[in-house]
Amino acid sequence: MPRHDFHLHSKDRFVCDEEGVDLPDPATAQGAADKIAAELRGGLLHESRTACCWTVVVIDEGAPLIHVTAL
Repeated sequence: MPRHDFHLHSKDRFVCDEEGVDLPDPATAQGAADKIAAELRGGLLHESRTACCWTVVVIDEGAPLIHVTAL
């Protein structure tokens, strides 16, 4: 299974996912990114003024970019 990384990105910040997750395909990674974004919206980023500026960026070993989900 390919390793997928879920990075957080804003206009001026980038938080790198250094662990990643093994997932079977891009569709599963997209669903995971959407779930992560929903959890972050309801958590700490909910109270942040810049939360709307963040995205979850998904990449894997074989493709430079799989999916982007806005928070």
